[in-house]
Amino acid sequence: MKHSLLLTSSLTLIAASGLAQAAAAPASAFTTTGNLSFTSDYVFRGITQNGGKTALQGGFDVSHTDGLSAGVWASNVNWTNTTLEVDAYAAYGFSLTKDIAASVGYIGYIYEGNSSLNTSELNVSATAYGLTAKISYATTAYFGIAGAGTKYYELNYAYDIAAVKGLSLALHYGLTDGKSTSSNDKDYSIALSYPVLGFTGTLAYSNGSGSYAGTYEGITAVSLKKTF
Repeated sequence: MKHSLLLTSSLTLIAASGLAQAAAAPASAFTTTGNLSFTSDYVFRGITQNGGKTALQGGFDVSHTDGLSAGVWASNVNWTNTTLEVDAYAAYGFSLTKDIAASVGYIGYIYEGNSSLNTSELNVSATAYGLTAKISYATTAYFGIAGAGTKYYELNYAYDIAAVKGLSLALHYGLTDGKSTSSNDKDYSIALSYPVLGFTGTLAYSNGSGSYAGTYEGITAVSLKKTF
């Protein structure tokens, strides 16, 4: 009986010690998230990427408390002999002031079956009070329609509409400074998002100029996205 009591007491102390150590263990410096979405049309910089057809998209991201982050994202596409786009990206975010955050990053766009479309960009951005200004610089040929050195300037604004809980507004304006008249010159979009059955539902209108946008100017798309 004494041995039994000693064993019980020892196990209790060990368990308590283990719980205390677990409680004291620091939180992981890494955060991982995934996302999956379905959209009626995949629009990128004012241009449809799948000819007005639906797209299934998903990605995975990992971030560290020191500001480093990386991820991968994919979508089906339907243009210029390719059916799949895969994006790989990394960034470093930091604070400039109490109210201004900045980021520098890299993104590579890879297209299955048509490597001539593959491109990569370096980017830098700054965010304050919901407004983000970003510049992207193509380090290789720009999606097969312009040369390396093409720049894309964009302004994005995000705003939560207090009058309707969960409703948010996103505004975008972009300008391409390329080396070909077939590159997309400028584009803009407006989007409203709202929670729908555990998903984020978004209604967006996009418009792009330039000959590459062609007959696909003025695109309305609906999407459902789940983040986990």
